[in-house]
Amino acid sequence: MDRQVIDILACPASHRPLRPLPAARLHRLNELIKSGQATYLGGEKITEPLDAALVTDNDAVIYRIDDDIPVLLVECGISGRLAIDP
Repeated sequence: MDRQVIDILACPASHRPLRPLPAARLHRLNELIKSGQATYLGGEKITEPLDAALVTDNDAVIYRIDDDIPVLLVECGISGRLAIDP
C-alpha cells in the first residue's frame, strides 16, 4: 500500500494515525486466526488470514487490508493485543 495513502488514514473510532503492522505481528495474528482464536471487535470470528494490515499508533486496533484496500470499519477492527507475543 502506498505510504502517502497510509499517512492520511486514521482509525475511524479514535482518529489515531495508522501505520503498517510489522511482519512478525502479522504472522502472530495469522497463527491465532488459523487456530480459531481471533475475533473482530464486533464479535465475529476471523476466518481468513490477513495479507497485510494497519495498526493504530498506540497499537490498540488493527485493520486488515484486502486487495490494497484498508477495511476501516470499527466492527472489523481487531484488538492489537492479539498480535503481541505471549
